[in-house]
Amino acid sequence: MYLILTKSPVALGSYKWLMMFTTCFELAYALVNLIAGSSVRTFGSAWIVFQKSRYCHEITLFLIVVYCACFGFSLAIIACHFVYRYGAVELDFRKKYLIGYKQLLLYVFPFFISIIWGIICWVYCGETPQRTDYLRNKMMDNYHLKIEDVGYVSSYYWPVDENGQVYPDFDSFFGTSLMWVIVGISVGSVLYFGIGCYTWISKKLESMSSQSDAIKSLQKQLFNALVVQSAIPFILMYVPIGMAFVFPMLNIELNLKYPFISLTVAIYPAIDPLPSILIIASYRKACIDMIRSLKCWGDKGKVTANNTRVDSIVMFTIDA
Repeated sequence: MYLILTKSPVALGSYKWLMMFTTCFELAYALVNLIAGSSVRTFGSAWIVFQKSRYCHEITLFLIVVYCACFGFSLAIIACHFVYRYGAVELDFRKKYLIGYKQLLLYVFPFFISIIWGIICWVYCGETPQRTDYLRNKMMDNYHLKIEDVGYVSSYYWPVDENGQVYPDFDSFFGTSLMWVIVGISVGSVLYFGIGCYTWISKKLESMSSQSDAIKSLQKQLFNALVVQSAIPFILMYVPIGMAFVFPMLNIELNLKYPFISLTVAIYPAIDPLPSILIIASYRKACIDMIRSLKCWGDKGKVTANNTRVDSIVMFTIDA
């Protein structure tokens, strides 16, 4: 947040505020993770996101749903960054969709998706007697917890009827299908706008005069940062959560003894800003200067002249 507010080039334009918006969300996500403290686990043909009740049961359930909704928010905000970057280089798209108040859609859309994700968890993945009975022994054997002492959202894809016959649970499959649609929209947007942005940078920037080297540099830095930032949630969030969905749907027991899904989701907000800090030149140099100043903190009577280079960086901006 400090780098965005104090070290961003003026020409960065309103993209600065989208970056700040994302940073604020990641701080909120970390806070929710701290308060909710939810765990993710699979058991046979079921996945479960649960928390031991430290509050009343209704508040526990609400915190779990908010925790899950933050995952939906993260899917949307990643896509919004790629939409903005594409609009920053593609003039026709920018004029049609991202001029003036239309930019607000980039800030509203993640909230909309997170609400939908939360509703799906509440309506189609909520607590039911059937799921509770199935999870009762699982929770006791693995966590020494009574199912009545936890709040959870879960999908139980292949329950067993009174005759011992396995049948598909509609709510579980339908709810998960809606989640896959949201994931597909996010991944599809990243691929479509990312490839479009890369194509523009590769072809059109090469034809620009040498006076536009700064533009080329910043565009490539921002795009490279976005590529790495999209790889981070893919590795830390998409793949683990995808495994938690796919294997139970196929009725395959993962038998995960280590709660890596919960840990990867938890560390995502801390790691996600690093590509921007390390790849974007102005942020990287500001960090280096800060480290150098810390080294000289104990030197008295010495004035260290920081060779602060002001990068003349120009960017195609989208005026708010």
